[in-house]
Amino acid sequence: MDASKQDALTQIITLAKEHDISIDEIGAQIVNKSLENKDGKWLTKLLGYLGGAFIFGGLGLLTAMIWDDLTSATRVLISYGPGIIAFILGIMTVKDTRYEKASTGLFMTSSVLLPTGMFVFLNEYSDGGDAQLAAMVVFGILALQFLLTFSALKRTSLLFFGFLFWNSALGILMERAYVPGELVGIGLGLSILIFAFNVDKTKHRAISPFYYFIGGMGFLWAMFDIIEDISGLDILYLPVTIFMMMASVRVQSRTLLLVSTFSLLGYLGYFTNEYFADVTGWPVALIILGFLLIGISAQAVKLGQKIPKKA
Repeated sequence: MDASKQDALTQIITLAKEHDISIDEIGAQIVNKSLENKDGKWLTKLLGYLGGAFIFGGLGLLTAMIWDDLTSATRVLISYGPGIIAFILGIMTVKDTRYEKASTGLFMTSSVLLPTGMFVFLNEYSDGGDAQLAAMVVFGILALQFLLTFSALKRTSLLFFGFLFWNSALGILMERAYVPGELVGIGLGLSILIFAFNVDKTKHRAISPFYYFIGGMGFLWAMFDIIEDISGLDILYLPVTIFMMMASVRVQSRTLLLVSTFSLLGYLGYFTNEYFADVTGWPVALIILGFLLIGISAQAVKLGQKIPKKA
C-alpha cells in the first residue's frame, strides 16, 4: 500500500472516531452512492434509447408521407444514405474509446437501413422482377461488407449481422438450387450450431445463445418434417431430441437445452395425439404424458445445473 493511500485511511479512521461513525454506516453510504450512480446511468440510457427511437420513428413517418412525391434517386438516397453513414460512423466510433459503445447501435441501424436502401434501388432501377435473386444479391453483398469489416475491427456486432446475412444468402441460394427444404434446414441448422459452438469459445460469445437457438430450432424442425411423413418411423425423433439435450450439456448451452427440451415435449404431445387420441386408453395416455412431462422437466433442470454460468 502506498503512502498516500495509507494517509487517506488514517484520516478516515480519525474522522470516523471523531464523529462516532461505524463501519456499517460507512459501508451503507458507499453502497447507496453506488446505487444512485447506477440508477442515473440507467435513466440516462433509457432516455437516450427512447429519444433515438422517437427520432428514427419520426423520420420514417415523414419519409412515408412524402414517398410518392420523391424521385427514384431521392428515394434511394433517403433509404440507403443514412445506412451507409451509420456504418461509417460505427467504424469511426470503434477507433475512439470515448464513443466505442455507440458503435453497436450504429451497426444495428445500418444493418436495417442498408438492405432497405439496396432493395429500394433494385425496385427503382431493375426490371428483372426476380425478388429471390435480388434478396440473395443484397444479403450476399452485405455479408461480405460486414464480415470483411469484422476481420479488421473484431467487433462482435459486425460478426453477428455478417453471419446473419451470410445464412440468409446461403439459404436462398440452396432454395434456388432446388435443394429440399428439409435438407436446407438440416444443413443450415448444423452449420449454425457449429458456428455457435466455436464462437462460444471466443470473446464474441455474447452472440452464441442467439445462434444456438436459431440453429437448434432449424435443425430440429427440419428433422421433424422428414420423420413426420414416414409412418411408424416418427419415433426416431425421440432419440434425436434426447441426443440434442445431451449435446447441450456437452457444449454448455442452456439455450440449446431449452430448445431441445421444448422440442421433446412438443413431440410427446404430437405422438400421443397421433396414436392414442381415438382409443379408450386416451385418458390414461394423457396421465402418462403428464408424468413424462414432469420427469423430463426435472431432468432438464438437473442438466441445466450441470452447465456453469458464463461471465
